[in-house]
Amino acid sequence: MPISEATLAKSTRSSGKKAPSPARAPTAMASGSAARHAALPLSTLMLAASVSSWAQTPAQPQEKTLGTVTIKEAAEAPQGKDALQTRQTTIGKGTQDIRDIPQSINVVTEKLIDDRKVDTLNEALRMTAGVTFSAAENGTMQDTFIRGFSVAQVGDLLIDGMKDPSLYERETFNLDRIEVMRGSASMIFGRGSTGGVVNQVNKKPMLIDQHDVDFTVGSRGYLRATGDFNLRTGEDAALRLNVMSTQARNNGASVDRHGLAPSYSFGIGTQNEFTVGLYYLDYDNTPRNGLPYATIGSIIRPQDFYGTASDFSRGEAKYGYLQHTHRFDDGGELRSQFRAGNFKRSLWGTQTRITGTASSITGSTVVTRSGLTPRKDAYDGAYLQSDYSNKFNWFGVKHELLTGIDAAHEKADRFTQSVAGGNKGTTTVGNPNDGFRPVEPVFGSAATGGYESNSIGAYVQDLVQVAPHWKLLGGLRVDSISGDFRSTTTQGGVNTYSKAWMSDTVGSYRAGVLYQPTPTSSFHLSYGTSFNTSADTYQYVTQQTANTPPEKSRNLELGAKIDWLEGKLSTRAAIFRTEKFNERTTDADYAGDAYLLSGKRHSAGLELEVVGRPTPNLEVYLSYAFIPTTRIDRAGSTAQNSVGQKFGLVPKHSGSAWVTYNVTPQLRLGAGLTGSSENYSISGTSPVRGARAPGYVVADLLAEYRFTPETYLQFNVSNVNNTLYAAELYRGFYVAGAPRTYKLTIGTRF
Repeated sequence: MPISEATLAKSTRSSGKKAPSPARAPTAMASGSAARHAALPLSTLMLAASVSSWAQTPAQPQEKTLGTVTIKEAAEAPQGKDALQTRQTTIGKGTQDIRDIPQSINVVTEKLIDDRKVDTLNEALRMTAGVTFSAAENGTMQDTFIRGFSVAQVGDLLIDGMKDPSLYERETFNLDRIEVMRGSASMIFGRGSTGGVVNQVNKKPMLIDQHDVDFTVGSRGYLRATGDFNLRTGEDAALRLNVMSTQARNNGASVDRHGLAPSYSFGIGTQNEFTVGLYYLDYDNTPRNGLPYATIGSIIRPQDFYGTASDFSRGEAKYGYLQHTHRFDDGGELRSQFRAGNFKRSLWGTQTRITGTASSITGSTVVTRSGLTPRKDAYDGAYLQSDYSNKFNWFGVKHELLTGIDAAHEKADRFTQSVAGGNKGTTTVGNPNDGFRPVEPVFGSAATGGYESNSIGAYVQDLVQVAPHWKLLGGLRVDSISGDFRSTTTQGGVNTYSKAWMSDTVGSYRAGVLYQPTPTSSFHLSYGTSFNTSADTYQYVTQQTANTPPEKSRNLELGAKIDWLEGKLSTRAAIFRTEKFNERTTDADYAGDAYLLSGKRHSAGLELEVVGRPTPNLEVYLSYAFIPTTRIDRAGSTAQNSVGQKFGLVPKHSGSAWVTYNVTPQLRLGAGLTGSSENYSISGTSPVRGARAPGYVVADLLAEYRFTPETYLQFNVSNVNNTLYAAELYRGFYVAGAPRTYKLTIGTRF
């Protein structure tokens, strides 16, 4: 009598929540080992029952075939919500062990985000060394830099491994974790990736009934409420809903954000798994104003606001997505996803001018306010990608194959003011937040610029086990990108229209060697390339940029990833050189025709990371970067920078540390430091610009008390020393970091 073999379906979740208890998931086995041992007795009992039935009816023997029996394991213990340490990542397409990727990767888990009570992506990224911020977009939006190279403006921000439009304020309420891969990676992600990429991993439904609600109150009217509701709706289906509302009145600056993110999964852990979800974020903020660098060290306090009541940064992000995973019988996996969204934002900020040095600034010093150029943008994007992974034994050698395709359609419109905003006037240093409200600018209804582009890329990568402890990695990708760009200028009441078109086909590759002498150690040497088109993100507006071929970059890295104390503590170290070797520059002979690709710059340094739980009561996170070399190697004849000059937004030292200790089963205490050595704006160290920000260190504290395992009270103090420091830098001004802030949170799980 044939009997189908029982199949084991493993449902693994990376949601950052605890695994289900037997009471909530009665069909779940405690572990993979238990499930395998359970399969034999179950089959034996079924066989015995069938034989007994046959013996009782000898005159009419029947052959019975049992259906497939599926035994599900309990979900793997998640690491995002309950630990700082993780050993797997989804940043490399699919789920991979971090030790098998020959590039530096660090992960900011949900636990670290919750511990330090940060609520935006930028605040979370400050906890990763070597990441800095430019006060781009007129000081009202921040561009992210890794190792001194732009991330946000060249498409290196990702959502679940796919491109994320860069120009909106990002929240943490729906994030399971944030993954940062450093160095060139166009072979995996296409355009961009000089300094690295940032992947935001959204929360996904789990096969448990579990709900988390948190309420936070804090300094200067800070109020935040979040809800994370997960409901199991079937044997292999679940619904998850994340909601958020945040408000704050920061002495004139303000925050007003609301978010909603529902998702539904079915077929979880089966051969075909689907997830469908929506995301909505709305914000209406009054941004902090820009300040002259000379004010650092003056009597100005971190909480002082010198903008106006009419300043605004408004935006809306809406997208929907569909994800499908098909698991083949031979162990292969095909992961496909589609996402389409609409993004809007408008902004008008203030740059202040204060004459004098830090020592000469007094309460009566005049503050002159100027309105930065208003901006309004609308963006639509649709993205599709499909990735296949599998392991093979070819010619007696083990191969881990990864291949895929992706495509994107992007459309953007830019609007300019039709009626100028009012004069922002003046105040004095001793009279911040004077409440002055000039007339807001009015934007025209017709777009004055924009673009529409299409791109498609295909890649293949193979990780080959060439010896017991040695692996070789090689990958190749080809991208094809095209776009139509338009702009309108008005002078003397006459409109002038211009159009441009560009098309590029670019190849990228990555190669690496991994030496893994033990299951807990991995050493790598890697080389990778990247490119970014001359029409980055929203800058597709002139024939000059459209006529310029892509910039290209490369990254060389030697690194090690080692686990200690039976895997309880993970360490990462890397020595790197990241180089953009044909950077766009300008030359008088080519002005208005095309940029030159004659520039060259590089950064080089060392990165270290330590994360884990060395003892049952102690948990640590340390991220440090030492980048002593940032150099302009070659420049165009009219470039702002000169050969040999250090370029900006790369402090020599930067880092973040966080330590928590369980004093008792109920009481946990924590402390952390974040800081950097002196830094300069993107224009470099030119003394004429005076864009130098001195080094700083800010301290954070935590005290948490658990009334029960599910209900807790948490008290945070950030920037304990109330230091005035430059959090974002630009050529003529900086935006200060948040002042001392107290937050009290009460949360529960049910």
